[in-house]
Amino acid sequence: MTRILSAATISCLLVLSVITTSGILGNGSVANAFSIRDDKPHFGPNTHFDKRNVGTCPAQNFLTAPNVKGAKTILDITYLAQNDEDSGIGAYWALDRIHEHLTVWQFPNGTFYAVKQYDGIFITPQGATDPAGTTTQTESSFGTMVGGYTATFTGSFTPGTQPVRGNIGTFNYGGTASDVLLNSYGTQKGDTTPYDFMTAYFTNVGNSFNQPHWGWAYKLDPMFESSTSANQWCNYNTPDGGNSGNIKT
Repeated sequence: MTRILSAATISCLLVLSVITTSGILGNGSVANAFSIRDDKPHFGPNTHFDKRNVGTCPAQNFLTAPNVKGAKTILDITYLAQNDEDSGIGAYWALDRIHEHLTVWQFPNGTFYAVKQYDGIFITPQGATDPAGTTTQTESSFGTMVGGYTATFTGSFTPGTQPVRGNIGTFNYGGTASDVLLNSYGTQKGDTTPYDFMTAYFTNVGNSFNQPHWGWAYKLDPMFESSTSANQWCNYNTPDGGNSGNIKT
């Protein structure tokens, strides 16, 4: 039986944390910064996909502090990202609501090392392309996602008066279900107001930003699981396990 997620339900799932006991939050204490650098990478077709319900994704042991003598923590912040269009094979496939935790260290040689952890939910609308890029969703559904990446870069740490510890607020990335339903990077706009910590806190980075490790694990909510569904999508860099599985109702 097809389950229908109303617009109100989807809205509540994506913006639940905007409303707190203190009222409606703004865009956070840090000004919005725009860059593609903080987006998940887009992925090519050179991956493998399991047409069955998949098991457990690879461990995310790379999301740890660096083992470098003299490394100094210079930035340790959390924030909530809402309406973040999630990239798959060939198209954005879902809207995410994610709690993000970012820690940046500076090594004695001046290089920066970042670990960014994600913990949230995804919603994929009926008619959207699945993350593996093989078909379209037969119904709207949602589930959980966890993951993150490590990054190295050079430049200058220039926080100004911005907080370098604690929660910095909520950011609406501006993604929409209607954009997701265009089903192709060629026609989709993606996030229109993404927050990028690199632009907000660093200068003179140039092309030095590199992501050696990344991976996200997605699990379809049990209410949508069936004998024909694909319940887990493992979206990883090749050295960290590669892509496998799918989210498909």
